[in-house]
Amino acid sequence: MQALQELVTIVTRAKLRQAELSQAFEQQSSEVRRLYDLIAEGKINTEENLLAYLYPSGRKSTRRTHIKIALRDFLLYALLQIDLNLPHFHARQIAWFDCYRKWAAAKLLLGRNAHLAAVDAAEDVLRQSLQFDFIDLAVEAARALRLYYGSIAGDLKKYESYGQLVRKLDELYRLENLSEERYTDLVVHYVNSKATQVEVHQTAQQYYEELKPALEEYDSYRLHFCGRLIELIVYTSVNDYATTITVCDSAISFFEQKSYLANIPLQAFIYQEMVCYVQLKDYSRGKNAAARGLKLLEEGTFNWFKYQELLLLLFLHAGEYQEAYEVFQKTIRHKRFKALPGGIQQAWKIFEAYLYYLHEVGRISPEGSDPVFNRFRMARFLNETPLFARDKRGMNIPILIFQILYLILVRRYDDTVDRIDALEKYASRYLKRDDTYRSNVMIKMLLLIPASAFHRNAVARHAEKYLKMLKEVPLDFARQSHDVEIIPYEALWEMALASLDLNIYTRKKAG
Repeated sequence: MQALQELVTIVTRAKLRQAELSQAFEQQSSEVRRLYDLIAEGKINTEENLLAYLYPSGRKSTRRTHIKIALRDFLLYALLQIDLNLPHFHARQIAWFDCYRKWAAAKLLLGRNAHLAAVDAAEDVLRQSLQFDFIDLAVEAARALRLYYGSIAGDLKKYESYGQLVRKLDELYRLENLSEERYTDLVVHYVNSKATQVEVHQTAQQYYEELKPALEEYDSYRLHFCGRLIELIVYTSVNDYATTITVCDSAISFFEQKSYLANIPLQAFIYQEMVCYVQLKDYSRGKNAAARGLKLLEEGTFNWFKYQELLLLLFLHAGEYQEAYEVFQKTIRHKRFKALPGGIQQAWKIFEAYLYYLHEVGRISPEGSDPVFNRFRMARFLNETPLFARDKRGMNIPILIFQILYLILVRRYDDTVDRIDALEKYASRYLKRDDTYRSNVMIKMLLLIPASAFHRNAVARHAEKYLKMLKEVPLDFARQSHDVEIIPYEALWEMALASLDLNIYTRKKAG
């Protein structure tokens, strides 16, 4: 269902009103058109919803599978009817669409033995592909031309020329694929875990050294994109933010020198600079980087959502909580939000919980009667973040910390005491390494609250040494993942203390 949701957000009603698609859409069955409308209106996001809306009488029809397939096939057809004159397409995107269209035409022509027309299209594809670094297409086009001039035209000079080009491009394509494979091998460790992977550092260093000669010889887009991302991981895996910024600056400079706008790499490296500025508490430069990166993005794309996530963290760390709330609202209300992968949606559930906490302690003012905060329930929050519950040294940490903060805030002190033993065991089992040092200290501070009978002054007194330990290992020095500490622990601690009173709490005896 999520795949259909993505297609519907791209193939919009406005696109379907175009002359070449309007008639084709009307020719679809009424069930297919109804399914499109229901998804576009946000009424269907599960199989259960689909059955309820398409068959309200309760009749379960096997036709729903055929309807979904028919809608998917039509939307894929509509997707190819691209208006390349739209303002959000930049030169490389236009060239990419154009090259693939021409190459598809060339392949069809070859299949019909229209060799001269095919060669003409292939030469055009090769020229554009080399100009815009589409090495995969360039290899295919050059091979087709080598075959034609060698086996049909019998032109020895062109045959040898294209043969030499094929060998050169084959080697470059091999290196591009190697760099992509090495990069993917590294990032697979991060997809659903936020824990710092210190062991990745050595592997990244090894991969980068392996690719370094190729990076010095070639200026290929894909080779340098993956290769420089690997170089980033060498330093991000150990949270060396200062060196990471230097690597980003070098990569940005490389891609800015291209004859075309290298949109995606620039987005990626500016994003990583934002991460560094958050950790280094250089919020002014972080905002400047965000503004620069957002200019490169189309709203509603996957990378736009990632930028919004980091922008929210930047405002939270800067103590600009109202601005963080506004970013949150803009993001979750976007029509494409529900089509995001589950892990990303769950991360926003954690942000929602912390914003709810900020609202309850009076740090943000929601717009009117905001339903997001009015409907907050702890049990539902925990049920909605199952993926990170398994991430013991990553995003499960802010979930656990929020639980304790929430229980203290609403004065459910007995429940807080009941949670303490489990929290203490958790910290001793999972949070002993350097990359979770700050989180371990914060949890020890929270453990002091019930131990000090929830008395504000007593808690503050006993926590002094731990607060000092936090300040001695600031974010830019700690080795933890950048998004584990959603709000700096020092700021959270001040709020937790303020939520306590000056009475000593004594637990009531059962019965």
